[in-house]
Formats: sequence, structure tokens, C-alpha cells
Amino acid sequence: MMAHEQKVSQVVAEVIGIDVSEVDVDTNFFDLGGNSLLLISLVDELKSTLGIETDIVTLLEFPTIEGFVAHWNAQQDGADSAPADHSRA
Repeated sequence: MMAHEQKVSQVVAEVIGIDVSEVDVDTNFFDLGGNSLLLISLVDELKSTLGIETDIVTLLEFPTIEGFVAHWNAQQDGADSAPADHSRA
């Protein structure tokens, strides 16, 4: 599933407790008011709301919505284009 900046922005805003209009996709999660506990909540909300399975380390590596979405979509593109391994070990 491809991630969209708007949907991820809505989840981030909900987790931090701000209006989505305050979320700029190129602003660091922590600069928006996030903290380490909210980062844990963000991992859970991304999974339950959007079906995005990620972890804290990835969110720390890509702390902006723009960066995270680009990374996530690149990962999904790679997974979608990887040849299926039908061999048996």
C-alpha cells in the first residue's frame, strides 16, 4: 500500500494533538511537538489507521512526513517489483 502525505499528516496531527493545518510535511516530528512517547503511539496509529507497519528506528531516520512517505513508498515499490522466489529449500 502506498502512503500519502495527507493521510500520514492527519495521523501525526492526531497523535500530537494539533490541528492538521499546523502540520508541515517537511517539519521534523519533534519540532511539531512530538516526543518519544508520542513516537510509540505514532507507530501504533500508522499501523491501525493506515496499515503501515513501521518502527521507531525508521521514524527516527525519517522524522519528516515527506521523508518518511518517500522512504515507505520506495520500500513498497521495491517489494512490489521484487521477483517472487518460488524455489523450495
